[in-house]
Amino acid sequence: MRETTPWSILARTGTALALSAALGCTPGAVASEPDAADMTDTTGSADAAEHYIVKGKVVNSAGEPIEGVKVVVKDQRYYNSDIVLHSGDNGAYSSPLPHEPSSWVASASVTREYHGSWYTFDLEPSSTDSFRASTGAVRDFTWRITGRRPGADGRYYGGLVATNLWFDNLPEEVIDQENVRLTLTPVTPLIDGSTGKVISGREPVYTDSGWAVVDVPLGRYEITATYDSPDSGKIYPLQVKQTGGSTFGSQVTCDFEQSGTNQRIRLEVKFA
Repeated sequence: MRETTPWSILARTGTALALSAALGCTPGAVASEPDAADMTDTTGSADAAEHYIVKGKVVNSAGEPIEGVKVVVKDQRYYNSDIVLHSGDNGAYSSPLPHEPSSWVASASVTREYHGSWYTFDLEPSSTDSFRASTGAVRDFTWRITGRRPGADGRYYGGLVATNLWFDNLPEEVIDQENVRLTLTPVTPLIDGSTGKVISGREPVYTDSGWAVVDVPLGRYEITATYDSPDSGKIYPLQVKQTGGSTFGSQVTCDFEQSGTNQRIRLEVKFA
């Protein structure tokens, strides 16, 4: 399952030892034996960390193991010396780490086909902290298709549905694109096999793709749109089409497109 060969790890270890010798350092300075306190596992996993081992388990949001997930263990000191692994049929992965004074971080991603298109998702880690090779680490991962990602960048595991309001046939009142409301009805199971729910009336937020409903779990949706006027209280039905489509209609069925490390649907909407 591993893409990094053992001899590449040994080669880098030997290079580090040679460099230490040239600098007059003792081999013991390269990787000292960790104290027992350093081995404490804070990830919440049932497994304990082991010296010079990185390991973990990959599951979906229902706690079921996932096979074939790509796990990348990145050496923060050396360029282009990642350890690349894939989870087994029980969702587990494991790899030795070189006996070097390095700091490592682990990430994971899964790629799945859905209605003829391929999508890649970042997985939620049990911890985003770096770790020393000498202490080892347990890093579990969960595939979530909705929810906020770790960190403060405001991103979500779900995709976004962006709208572009055409200024045609406008009613006689002030129009603001943030008052567009969508109803998204899943027409098939979601990409992870779970049953989706109708999403309706969420307030859009402004994103790099324009005004959008965010954190939508990836699925195939039938979408309708309205304009909910805060001034008059009227609700206007809107015509809708997917960006690039030829014809507006009262509803449209859409799949997501991959956009960087996220997914999106782009819509054009206009007054009837």
